[in-house]
Amino acid sequence: MRSLVFVFILLLSLTISAQTGREARIDSLENALKSAGQDTTRVNILSELARSYGGVDSLKAFEKGFAAIALAKRINYLRGMADANINLAGCYLDYFDVDNAKKYFTIGNKFADKLVAKDSSSRNMKIWLRGKYNIGVAYGYEGNVEKEIERIAETIPYAQEMGDKMFVANANTSLGIKYSNLMLYKRAYEMFLISQKQYEEVGTPEDMLYHSLSFSSALSSMDSLKRMKSVLDIAKVNLDLIPNSFYEGPYQMELGLYHAKIGEYNKALVALDKAYTYYKEQSSSFYIKLIYQRYAEAYSGMGNFKKAKEYTLKYINFSDDEHSFNDKLGSYYSLAKFDAKLTNYKSAYNYLKDYVAALDSARVGELGNEMQQLEIQYKTATKEKEILALKNEKSEAALALQVKKSQNYLLGAVASLLALLLFIGFYAYNAKLRRARKKEREQEKEVSLLKQKQENEVFSAMIEGQEKERKRLAIDLHDGLGGRLSGISMNLSKLDKDEPKEYPKTQLKKVMKDLDDSLTELRSIARNMMPETLVKFGLQAALKDYCSSMTGNDTKVTLQFYGSEKGINLNQQVTMYRVIQELINNAIKHAHASEVLVQYMRDGNKVDITVEDNGVGFDKQEIESEKAGMGLSNLQTRVAYLKGDLEFNSEENEGTTVNVQINIDAA
Repeated sequence: MRSLVFVFILLLSLTISAQTGREARIDSLENALKSAGQDTTRVNILSELARSYGGVDSLKAFEKGFAAIALAKRINYLRGMADANINLAGCYLDYFDVDNAKKYFTIGNKFADKLVAKDSSSRNMKIWLRGKYNIGVAYGYEGNVEKEIERIAETIPYAQEMGDKMFVANANTSLGIKYSNLMLYKRAYEMFLISQKQYEEVGTPEDMLYHSLSFSSALSSMDSLKRMKSVLDIAKVNLDLIPNSFYEGPYQMELGLYHAKIGEYNKALVALDKAYTYYKEQSSSFYIKLIYQRYAEAYSGMGNFKKAKEYTLKYINFSDDEHSFNDKLGSYYSLAKFDAKLTNYKSAYNYLKDYVAALDSARVGELGNEMQQLEIQYKTATKEKEILALKNEKSEAALALQVKKSQNYLLGAVASLLALLLFIGFYAYNAKLRRARKKEREQEKEVSLLKQKQENEVFSAMIEGQEKERKRLAIDLHDGLGGRLSGISMNLSKLDKDEPKEYPKTQLKKVMKDLDDSLTELRSIARNMMPETLVKFGLQAALKDYCSSMTGNDTKVTLQFYGSEKGINLNQQVTMYRVIQELINNAIKHAHASEVLVQYMRDGNKVDITVEDNGVGFDKQEIESEKAGMGLSNLQTRVAYLKGDLEFNSEENEGTTVNVQINIDAA
């Protein structure tokens, strides 16, 4: 029961997070939609907007979702039809419309099946996995936990094969929660241990919090209090890393429950007070209802039956009026017990009558629920046995096949050896010649590889030396000449303030303006030679700073940065920055563009950089001619250093799109 309650709490928490954390993402997507030129790009952005608005603004969520489906259908864009239908289904699921959610999940999954049959790339497989996983969640909303577990378990092997460790961790935690709800605690415990290791490897502090609090709730139901404390300690470490986290309230409630279970009632009350303070402004919140129940348990353990009765009444009379039979039974029985302890025997008797009446009403329904739960447990166990038997059968068949292959390999080896012995006399001389020629070719290949390696090292050292020299010059210019000019400016400002009669004020102002212009130009040169923002804060911050600086009255430069620069060394980041800087300069200087869109997208070890402008364009044949000039040569050299591919798409008076694809491992 507590696991079910905690899952509901986390869903509410995530909804609150979505209402605040998605705002920047939604604004970015809306801006990208306005500047998107291609229909496929518009479909992708509309579909992502439908997903982002889900649970936040239902009207816009459905508006964007249906628009994405219509456009994808019109242009026959298979990936867009799969993604848009699955995202629209998610919108229906956000508002608990399970029938429509299943309808659009089914449509989207059919498109996703066709998509991965043609192209099973990681990008497409993620859409397929999301559709399969979430239709399982929809079944869970209907109470069909067996089918939900089956769907979730089905996705895990594919995600593991893709190397999507975060998806696998989330799926295993979900299975742990489901097994705990079914009171299959041993299986739940195993799943939580597996996902904990996975989150420790790839998860953020927020991911670790979600897992730890889910695990803690399950451990509470198992009465595994020592383990519950260790898991709550992990949650506290990660909570301290996230200021003002929405997990603060759930953590304090779980901590209060733990202290009450081990008899530390004063500590339990302290934790519950913190939780209540966190949620007291939300008077109708489910959290407050749960806190009332835990207050009553703590005060009862302390022997303060008056307070225990007070909070039990608050709990049973809570405004949402949603109480299960077990809630009512437990509450009436507790109220009868508290009044008896307070010698209010008449009131205790009345509560006891209410308890008996509720018990009679609950028996039939409870028996049906227990039978249904036992049936689900039986089917789940049977399904796992079937899967295990199938795996064993496959293993035996694979072993037999391997043995047969080994026998064939052995026979083939013997036949080859006999053939070799038979003809060795005839071909001894030719074999000797072939070995000599092969050795010569291998030596030539080795020399070529060494030469190429040496050239790469020289080129890498040259690039690194250039960047070091630029950095040194930037520091010298900024700290040396910049300091002197700043001092002159200050002295002249003082003279201007004193207003000496022997100096003309107009000339002083002109000198000061010249000095200020010199300082501005100096800082611009220093930033271009070695962007200080990149060294201190990374590639994203440096690009944002540069795009802002290049935006003026006649030109708008927009940056869309998806992914991160984590794991990319400084030399590679600087080279990427130079590539994007050169492309923006070309768009403004040569193409006379008024709008430039820069996209940085990272998926695993792959980085895609796209720079698109609305300038005058050019004839692609000029790229291959000598007219390209030094700028393009430098650009091609930098992309080659990153082991990347460079592609130009342009037509005269239609603008230009430049795509750069980089593999981080190769670079």
